[in-house]
Amino acid sequence: MKWITGTPRRIAALAVCCALLAMTAACNRGGEEAGRLKDEPRFTIAVTEMLDSLNPFTAEGKLAQEFFLLVYDPLWRIGADGEPVNCLVEDYSQSSDQLTWTIRLRQGVTFSNGTRLTSSDVQYSYQMMALHSEMYDACCDGIVDIRCPDERTVVITTSYVKGDMRLCPVPILPKSVWNQQGSVERYENAEMIGSGPFVRLLEDQGPRDVSWVFQARTDYFGGEPHIGTLCFEYYATETGAARALSTGGADAAIGMTDVQLVTLEGVPGVQLVQGVLPGSDIWTLAFNTRSDLFSNVSLRQMVESCLDRSMILSMSSGDAGRVGSVFASPATDYFYTLPVQRPVDYNAARNSLYLFGYDDIDADGLMESRVTREDMVIRLYTSENDDWASTAATVLEGDLAQIGVTLRWTTTEGDVRDICTPKANWDMCLLNMNGNIDPVLAACDLRDYGSLTGWQSDNFDALLERLRICTDPASVQSYAGQLQQTVYDESVYIFLAYANDIQGIRSDRWTGYEDVLDTAGGLFGTGSVDAYMSIAPLAS
Repeated sequence: MKWITGTPRRIAALAVCCALLAMTAACNRGGEEAGRLKDEPRFTIAVTEMLDSLNPFTAEGKLAQEFFLLVYDPLWRIGADGEPVNCLVEDYSQSSDQLTWTIRLRQGVTFSNGTRLTSSDVQYSYQMMALHSEMYDACCDGIVDIRCPDERTVVITTSYVKGDMRLCPVPILPKSVWNQQGSVERYENAEMIGSGPFVRLLEDQGPRDVSWVFQARTDYFGGEPHIGTLCFEYYATETGAARALSTGGADAAIGMTDVQLVTLEGVPGVQLVQGVLPGSDIWTLAFNTRSDLFSNVSLRQMVESCLDRSMILSMSSGDAGRVGSVFASPATDYFYTLPVQRPVDYNAARNSLYLFGYDDIDADGLMESRVTREDMVIRLYTSENDDWASTAATVLEGDLAQIGVTLRWTTTEGDVRDICTPKANWDMCLLNMNGNIDPVLAACDLRDYGSLTGWQSDNFDALLERLRICTDPASVQSYAGQLQQTVYDESVYIFLAYANDIQGIRSDRWTGYEDVLDTAGGLFGTGSVDAYMSIAPLAS
């Protein structure tokens, strides 16, 4: 984590947003509900990501995950130190074979509509997430049975020792609400009824055209948040979000780039924080192993041998991040430091091409096939939604030109995965992956990309199954490291960089967040709700 003085705008934005949320919630709900909601103080957060969905069965974006943290409770939450802590769980025990979890729920927990949370809500949520949710389905892997002996007891049986059970943040939904929907995927979920510390206002009110407002519950079992209204306001550009933070229109801002670091450093009252978080973006180059070129691991490693990761990071973000290596985020405990990493070596890259049947036959500086006499051309796809990708492609184009290989790259309007399908003609694509605090889920995410790349590995699958059943921290570390080494050796993905999550807060208005920063490395997007609970107005 790196501190930079003069960047408290994000927190200002958060404060304004919070206030908006609290006021709107009180107006939109009945008198009894309003009496349990807190109006002030208001905290506004400027965000640069558009919300994809409020429905946990269809959402995939980071902003949605943040909203779910506020509104819904899981059985266990991730604390500011990255470790699981009891949330809806009062206590639990495991059977001697560790396949059965008997969970006792907290007493008296209610959803925001006044109904009581019971074991049937837990059972329903896990069963439906396993069937319908892309965000949480992997959390339910291995669960074969869920029983409810009484309203406060949940008995979960797994087919293997599920070592990551307490790391899975499955949101517990009210069965009485969701069971009435014809299709859970089509339900807009505008009201977001949950048991968490905040409720969403039915009519979001804020100075921006697009905003999402939440209001704090005074009766939350985990304690009352210090802020009353939490407002997230959307800005189409990072510059707009930074301006809101610097002028005091926002209390906090997230999703900024290195450009804003320069402009905000000298702003009085603004505190900037930049650092790689467990869920931060991982810039990734993926190969199509079905293509004639990259079905061969030597040619995949040939690309890595002439790829300057440092240049990509520097040109794309002004060094606001870390050079990549493996699929785990360096902000996690299971990050693996490679004992040997292939260096940039143009001669080694040329030798790989020669051994694969390519040479500069006509001395024009370009490598041709000795069989077909055709120039070697690699087809790359990028997305216009990833600002870093065009810069990375430019650097890669220059790197490959050093060894006489032509890069032909195309930018798509949407997700590159819509173009780079298993049956399409492509060689490489640039992907924006996300890290995960849970090593099992991180590995599962990578395995899910197998349908894109065509990559299959019996060794990877075997290691993942061993990791799933690990409860001993040393074994988790060992198997997670072996998984990362396996992926590196196979070279189906080249992890270019771990992007910094750049945030700002108005330190001249707010306090209480310092301890959260010391442990989590960031305020927001950490997978923890602690910052939202801890931030408090600065005493005048």
